[in-house]
Amino acid sequence: MLLSRHAAHGAHTAESLNDTPPPSIATPRDADAEATPATPAAPRGWSRMLQRLAGVFAPRHAARKGLLRLDEETAFAGCPRGIDGCPEHRETLVLRGRRLQVVSWGDPRRQPYVLIPPLDATGRDAMAAWVRSLTAQGYAVVAFAREGRTVATQTSTLLETTGDLLEVGRRCGEAAAVMGHSLGAMSVVLALHQGLRAKRAILVSAQADPRAALQRFVDRSGMGPRVGARMLALLESRIGQGLDALQAHRIAPAIGIPVLVVHDLLDDEVPWDEGERFARHLSASRLLTTLDLGHHGVLNDPAVLRDCLRFLKGEAIGDRVVSSPNLPYGLA
Repeated sequence: MLLSRHAAHGAHTAESLNDTPPPSIATPRDADAEATPATPAAPRGWSRMLQRLAGVFAPRHAARKGLLRLDEETAFAGCPRGIDGCPEHRETLVLRGRRLQVVSWGDPRRQPYVLIPPLDATGRDAMAAWVRSLTAQGYAVVAFAREGRTVATQTSTLLETTGDLLEVGRRCGEAAAVMGHSLGAMSVVLALHQGLRAKRAILVSAQADPRAALQRFVDRSGMGPRVGARMLALLESRIGQGLDALQAHRIAPAIGIPVLVVHDLLDDEVPWDEGERFARHLSASRLLTTLDLGHHGVLNDPAVLRDCLRFLKGEAIGDRVVSSPNLPYGLA
């Protein structure tokens, strides 16, 4: 197992990682560090029982309600704003019936820029340090989020964000890098697969398997396998394709730009092996594994931020993951 551990408060090696280094070692975060937000608690026993009963007697209704809950859970919180010391420019793009709020720091038409898709509330708040560091290094930063969402435009958060990435990228030109967290990281990979132009990419706590993500939601909600199967069918009908076609090992091999995959070994929302799967199937990627930072804590860690900045400068960060292309996914 490949492991590059990070301390939470700056105990970070200054040595550059070359192509064949031993994994770097550091200590877990301090006990008094800010706690990573916990995964939403599972429903209490009686609520889970009611949901299972609904799945038995009204599975179609339960599946529709489940998709609404999934939409709420995967909704993004919008763009960072009001970052001290970083003047921002805001504009609204109207794109085929949807409106995007686009925020930029610096001038993406004159500077190399980093494109960031929407984040949840915790990720959005963590972006202030990233924007300050990136602009201090001479990059512009472009972030965006939808102004509203209606039933008529709902497909899935993943595919909506992918389409929005392509539109913003088309208007701003080739990005120096594109960076995403969790579901946003998966949308980055899909957008790159569909033609988004970027020289590098950073995937943080990335979801690699939409079908597995749906199953985790079903298990956490206690809705049972019948409702889960109906939710899968409804979602695939909504997006017009099977979720299996969006799995990392099917789309990642076509992406050839350098990619840094950052994932915490103890991530309790998206398992570490999904980040490892991206690193295994992206042809020019490296995997930086942290320890005891959690799903969102990776974004807040100063050492991770420094390593990502080094990656943008062309340094080899993390470990190369090697597997045989002659074996089907799941064997090696």
